[in-house]
Order: sequence, then structure tokens, then C-alpha cells
Amino acid sequence: MKKKLTDCPVCGSGLKVTEYTCGSCSTKIRGDFVCDGGMGEMEKEITDFIKVFIFAEGNIKQVEKLMNCSYPKVKNLLKKAKTVLNIEEEEEDISADVIELLSKGEISADEALNKLSKGRQS
Repeated sequence: MKKKLTDCPVCGSGLKVTEYTCGSCSTKIRGDFVCDGGMGEMEKEITDFIKVFIFAEGNIKQVEKLMNCSYPKVKNLLKKAKTVLNIEEEEEDISADVIELLSKGEISADEALNKLSKGRQS
């Protein structure tokens, strides 16, 4: 599959879609179109994050190191990327956040168990 062009190869300005062509009957539709879900439509910060996340094969610790940012920042970018890509979360999983707080010594084991049991009830 060819890479989607997002910038003009001559001047570097952003490109926009102005024509669709049917591969079967050759019908052409012209206008100014917005491409839903296209990477070119996302903020640069989110596209950069997605590239790093894929490069790190989903390893949040490695994403933290590569982007030189905190765990909460990575989680926030992940939530933004999910929103932009229309990926809905069925049920909030707080276990990773609780384990992270526990490993940093920010909460006790009892507090962690309490937070995890409350997360299952909701």
C-alpha cells in the first residue's frame, strides 16, 4: 500500500482531498473533503506518540524513555489517541495505574487492594 500524501512535495504545504474516483465505474466526485480517521488529520503530538508507541511495541516504560516524559503523560496521550481513532473503552481498567502507584511507593498495599476492589464493583 502506498503512503498517503499529506504534504505538497513541491512547497511542503498541507494537501486536501478534492476528488474521489470509483474504481469500478470511474464516477468522479469533486469538492473539499475531510478524511475521517486519517493520520494526516491528527495533531502532530498524537501522530508522533502513535509512532513511538508502535516502535516500542506498546511498552509504556520504553515510551516514557523515548519521549522523555512521565507515565501519566503517556497514559494521557494514549487516551487522546484512542479518542481521535474512535476507539471506545468498554470499562475503565485502573489496575495499571494502581500498580504503578504501588511500585513507586505512593500508596500502600492495602490502599492498592481497596482501589482495585472498588474498580471491579463499578
